[in-house]
Amino acid sequence: MSLASFLGEVRGAIQNEDGDALRNLMRFNSNAALAVMQLSQRGASIPVSDVQRQLPSPWSDLVVSYLQALLLHQKGEVIAACKEFRERHARGMLDAVKEQQVWVVPAVLGMAVTLKYLSEQADQEQSKKGVNGTHVSSLAMFLQQLFSSTAASKGPGSDVKKQAAVGIGCIMMKVYFLCNTINNCKNVINTVDSILKNLDSAAASHRVTFRYYTGRLAAYDEDYEKAEEHLSYAFQHCHRDAMGNKRKVLRYLIPVRMLRGTLPSDQLLDKFHLQEYRNIKEAVQSGDVALLLRSLEENQVAFVQAGTYLLLEKLLLSAYRRLFRKVAVLHAEMNPAKATQLPLALLHAALQMQGLDKDNMELQCILANLIYRKYIKGYIAFKPRILVLAKTDAFPDLSQVQLGDPFTL
Repeated sequence: MSLASFLGEVRGAIQNEDGDALRNLMRFNSNAALAVMQLSQRGASIPVSDVQRQLPSPWSDLVVSYLQALLLHQKGEVIAACKEFRERHARGMLDAVKEQQVWVVPAVLGMAVTLKYLSEQADQEQSKKGVNGTHVSSLAMFLQQLFSSTAASKGPGSDVKKQAAVGIGCIMMKVYFLCNTINNCKNVINTVDSILKNLDSAAASHRVTFRYYTGRLAAYDEDYEKAEEHLSYAFQHCHRDAMGNKRKVLRYLIPVRMLRGTLPSDQLLDKFHLQEYRNIKEAVQSGDVALLLRSLEENQVAFVQAGTYLLLEKLLLSAYRRLFRKVAVLHAEMNPAKATQLPLALLHAALQMQGLDKDNMELQCILANLIYRKYIKGYIAFKPRILVLAKTDAFPDLSQVQLGDPFTL
């Protein structure tokens, strides 16, 4: 596509107030990229006068800044491209929304996605130079302005803008997780809950993304019931062909469900290529604490990068519970008269068989934690070194345990 053809299509989108068409035209991988590439190869600059002649103000300035950012990006000047796009193009689109031009909302959402992409690239470029990235932080501040403008909209078209605020909020939550300022997500969630009586009015893709990050935040806050609810919704409502997105949701949904007592099937793990969870599932299922520790160590980098390591580490108590339950069952069969009086020496021996040498204090601490968090009903008789189990339901269902940190204020 020639630059003249591109400008003609942009002019048509503006005249027809077609926000979707404008969004597609002003992507960084649109047909304009070819025209700009040709300019770059010739060493030419953006023909500002031609753009101003064909497009009305302020659109001419917005398109010039978009093309300039695209040209800089193709030259490999990523940081300059990001600054140009953010300071001129994105700011101009924000002004257009503030001026109650509802039809531009789709283009504004597209702009926000592109700005996130450029900001991440610019920070990566700065990181290579040994400089701390600042562009994603600047992005977060800009998105906050955009979010506030759309969420607080009143008058004609306000419903459309409020629904768009959900999409902007989703990008904000992505950025907050990226910047490790996760608690800021709560402001987004509270605002969306206040402006929309029903999230179902938002676009399907925005609903799924919003519920995904709400679920991740709930898991971070140790509200695993809420986390499972939101992550399950995100998984079930993902487009059936979006296998990558489904896999991303499962990375968090599987640990949450395992914590609550539901293990994934082998078919699910195979289908979504999540083999790193297979040994963890087996360890929890069989009470193999040593296997769980090895799996966590072998996949530590991947789990930390995904943000799931701390979730999976909590499964250690589930593995201990399973192992000690096995020991209790065997003890009850061999000594039914003292079925509820489980010698600590047997538990110590079971751990030693897995290559885990715990001293008496460590074992008692593990048991005290299990009892406090309701994985086990009973108490420790220290003098005879016996775990006295409840006569009924000594190992409650995992849905009844205290998963959250009881000492968190």
